Amino acid sequence: MSEITRLEPKPKNPDRLNLHLDGKYYCSIDALVAAKHTLYVGKEIDGAVLDKIIWESDRQRAFDKALDYLSRYPSTVKGVTGKLYDWGFGRAVVELTIEKLQKYGYLDDAEYARVYVSVNGRAKGERRLAAELKSKGVSAEHIAAALDGFDGFDKALELARRHSRGKDLDDQGYLAKLGNYLLYRGYGWEDVSRCVAALKKEREDE
Repeated sequence: MSEITRLEPKPKNPDRLNLHLDGKYYCSIDALVAAKHTLYVGKEIDGAVLDKIIWESDRQRAFDKALDYLSRYPSTVKGVTGKLYDWGFGRAVVELTIEKLQKYGYLDDAEYARVYVSVNGRAKGERRLAAELKSKGVSAEHIAAALDGFDGFDKALELARRHSRGKDLDDQGYLAKLGNYLLYRGYGWEDVSRCVAALKKEREDE
């Protein structure tokens, strides 16, 4: 058995308590968890029991930190998993936290992909959107669903119009630059070719 000799709020985070056993710092613990288990200075506690309490505290802290992060930075399973490991949580806590976040709908890669395409599809093509979502850990299935029905031609043409203002569309050097500009944003050669043809027709019709 060990005795709790100090239990006080952390200076920069009053929701966490510094816990000392037998005169030595042992760990930090969630204040609500400490209250739930009636931890107080002078209480004697078995090491195995305390470890279970700390496990509960870590799970709560991981969930709270993940929720706070998601409230500011929408993310994917891969993104939040990486953050939890960066914050020092172990594999068991990380896996349980991810499972809980998904269960309550706070973490949904399919919805993330849908919103990502809706927001970023104004300036990026299908290929780039797919590559970026893949790098964020979104599955091929969710990417395909998010891009289903996506038609980037109108957006590519709008970008091409802006880029080509005052430019000579018979200048092969410029057309190469325009093509690279659109390709960099994830549009395919088919869209690039259609854009060039549409721009030339618009110039002829003016």
